[in-house]
Amino acid sequence: MARSIIAQVIASLILAAASCSLAAFTPVFATSDECAFCHTSSPSALIDSKGNDLSIADDWSSTIMGNSFHDPLFRAKVETEVVRNPQLTDAIEDKCLTCHAPMARTQALRDGAAHYAFAEAATSEFASDGVSCALCHQIQDHALGSDSSFSGRYTITDERYIFGPYKQVFANPMMNHVNYLPTYGGHIDNPGLCAVCHTLFTPYVDEEGNIAGEFPEQTPYLEWLNSAYASPETYRSCQDCHMPRVEEPVKISNRPPWYQVRQSPFWKHHFIGGNRYILEMMKDNRELLGIAAPEGLFSRTIARTEQRLSQEAAEIMIERVEQRDQRLEIDVGVVNNTGHKFPTGFPSRRAWLHLTVSDNQKRLIFESGAFTAQGEIAGLNSPYEPHHAVIDAADQVMIYQSIMGDVTGKRTDTLLQAATYLKDNRLPPRGYRQSGQMASYTSIRGNAARDDNFNVRNKQEGSGADTVTYVVEVVDAEYPLAINVELLYQSNSPRFLEDLIREETPAVARFSQISSDSKNTPVTVDAIRYQWSN
Repeated sequence: MARSIIAQVIASLILAAASCSLAAFTPVFATSDECAFCHTSSPSALIDSKGNDLSIADDWSSTIMGNSFHDPLFRAKVETEVVRNPQLTDAIEDKCLTCHAPMARTQALRDGAAHYAFAEAATSEFASDGVSCALCHQIQDHALGSDSSFSGRYTITDERYIFGPYKQVFANPMMNHVNYLPTYGGHIDNPGLCAVCHTLFTPYVDEEGNIAGEFPEQTPYLEWLNSAYASPETYRSCQDCHMPRVEEPVKISNRPPWYQVRQSPFWKHHFIGGNRYILEMMKDNRELLGIAAPEGLFSRTIARTEQRLSQEAAEIMIERVEQRDQRLEIDVGVVNNTGHKFPTGFPSRRAWLHLTVSDNQKRLIFESGAFTAQGEIAGLNSPYEPHHAVIDAADQVMIYQSIMGDVTGKRTDTLLQAATYLKDNRLPPRGYRQSGQMASYTSIRGNAARDDNFNVRNKQEGSGADTVTYVVEVVDAEYPLAINVELLYQSNSPRFLEDLIREETPAVARFSQISSDSKNTPVTVDAIRYQWSN
């Protein structure tokens, strides 16, 4: 106990002295390996009371964030955009690397570069580190959550501060090892911190190839602002969901071994989203992609991703079944349980309903939403499937997605051509209103905007839910009938991928090669079985 008190006194003295005399160092960043030196688990550190491993470095290393520069789809997509808009090569590469290789790009600009290119990033240890510890924990509390911070406009200075959620810390080990002063920063739990990269506006071009405006490529933070989760009564931040809390004291560093002060709460660095497809691809191609994290850590992150999707993302229910003569009407309810739209983020995501009705002889009477071994949905309309309030034919499918359109109103999967959304019927979060905060960037588009059941319950907007009515002909069916419904999720639709691999570039060729061995089958978010007897 005496040693603990002395250590805290020493730490406070160091904090007072260092805050007055801290000098600037070059480079601005430390690598994740340097942070992992202290922030991996040991028999006495970074484990909970049940012995569960809480290693910050291990949890982060097998995430999409930890491998943002190695992401083979990202690399292929950037090259595709460059091929289609070569006059904007510098702007495209610099924009994308702002958040996919943020430390390398920030360092390069600090050293005098006008922009940052892929050729430079390819040989940079900082780029290989992806979205790393020293990036997020050095972002200053400056304009977070405002327009001026979006699209990668985070503020990082030459001051060697590492911001964290704890007010009482022993600063000496970090100062000696990496020349950073650990400093309390309440903004580390601010959703605006995540928004600096996850609220992204990309430029789009007109038919002559000139930049004509900006497009809201992904807006989960703006969706969250217009939700019940941003209100004080039901508040939940990005960090609350994507960095689960351990509500007990945890020793957060394995050095010095004699220092036993514990901090509470502790945030697990899981950073779980829904992109199982790319995580599987990374796991199976680590050597080819230059990824250091071992297979076992990827398997753990993939299991967490599947668990998040199947237990927390959304749910379905049978709201009504009614037979009128030889027609069976089935109301399927879908509820979004996330704090943003579902699916959210990059516009390649989609979720859909797969419904089957079979009779007592196991004869399939009706099916909507079937999919192939390659993960493509059967019966899709061209250029895209519209939103449906009622489905009465097998080639109609309820798909929740955003579809981009160019300046002429045609569908496009090229980001630099995306000027608007032709369709956006992704399920809004609870509390979302068409007239709410930032709704001009996140509005419902297409048929869903005219659907009385979409985000509406009892004539009240903001349900975060939808009801789809299926009308099934049951002539000559033998009862009872089995009704099976699944809500399926896919992070990258086959049509999006097919558009990508049309180009001939090194990264596209590599992605095409490894994706041919990867299964793009959807994840089951929820499933329900129901029996109907006439």
